[in-house]
Amino acid sequence: MTRVTAERAVVLHTRPYRETSMIANILTERHGRIAAVVRGARGARKASSLQPFNQLVAGWSGRGSLMTLTSFEAISHPVLKGDQMAAAFYVAELVMRLLAEHEIAPRIFTAVVWSLDSLEAGDLSTEVVLRSFEKLLLEDLGYGIEFGQCADSLKSIDPQARYELIPEQGFVAVAEGKEGYSGADLLAIADDDYSAASTRRSAKKIFRGLLNAQLGARPLLSRSLLLRGSRE
Repeated sequence: MTRVTAERAVVLHTRPYRETSMIANILTERHGRIAAVVRGARGARKASSLQPFNQLVAGWSGRGSLMTLTSFEAISHPVLKGDQMAAAFYVAELVMRLLAEHEIAPRIFTAVVWSLDSLEAGDLSTEVVLRSFEKLLLEDLGYGIEFGQCADSLKSIDPQARYELIPEQGFVAVAEGKEGYSGADLLAIADDDYSAASTRRSAKKIFRGLLNAQLGARPLLSRSLLLRGSRE
């Protein structure tokens, strides 16, 4: 039987369960993503502590895939609105869809906390936060690619050349005059530098394709929120 008494966690999603309880999906620092029943949690006080994106100190116990949350205390209540909120839902949905339950992923936990804190602070644009998170998530799940080296020649990416992405291989040079990704943008992505608009556009297209390959046919609901926000 699993029993954990105090663990940092982030609430990803909750849903009602029976008459007075709920099931909370939380991402924990040392135990990965877990689903846990929270008994009697639909009262106002408990429900407010389990709002999505709250950071907690939590305890749980149980056997199998569904745990029972035995204690929880909110230690952070991020104030998000508009595209910040849509971006937070996107981050949470990616983790829910791509990270298997109980898979230990401390770097992803840290990245989620950083993303939520950065969205709330507003020091970085939503686009920069999301591209940074997507890159780390893909790398940590084993789906990352090399942005600084050509896949076929193994030479360093030339900032003056253009490249295309070959699935499951990497970037290869394209013939002069053909469309492709700028080498300068690829090197910027390798350095996590999204200051240029062209780099952000390239990163979004690349990461979207890599994520879609893992997500399958079922679309992300949060993407419609992001799209709606970009039109307003």
